[in-house]
Amino acid sequence: MSVQENKDLIRRYVEEVYNQQDLDLAMDYVGGELKEAGTDHLKQFFTAFPDSQTTLLDLFGEDDKVVARLLIRGTNQGPFAGQPPTGREVEFISFRIYRIEDQKIVETWAMQDRMGLMEQLGFVKMVGDVNWADGEED
Repeated sequence: MSVQENKDLIRRYVEEVYNQQDLDLAMDYVGGELKEAGTDHLKQFFTAFPDSQTTLLDLFGEDDKVVARLLIRGTNQGPFAGQPPTGREVEFISFRIYRIEDQKIVETWAMQDRMGLMEQLGFVKMVGDVNWADGEED
């Protein structure tokens, strides 16, 4: 597939799988070992954030890889990270690298603002700014 075809595949995947939360359709997009692991992760996330919406902010491609910068918004309505639902709305950025082979996503790597997400959910509290002149927190 060309780089443009790979990018188009990821655009469709984000819209049809992430935004429509269609786990059956996800199986059409992923291959190899990612089939089971990837759909299990999505199922857990969709249970925790059933109203989640993903906005594709940036998309870059080279060879068999596509990089996406995603903005994810949703309300925590189910268990997440071993915690009960909070009812809180969240918004966080996720960077994903997808490797595509034979028109299927076969590998993916992700980096999200997990600490920011956990703070928004109330699972952690960030330390306040420190006034370095006296060492006291503001």
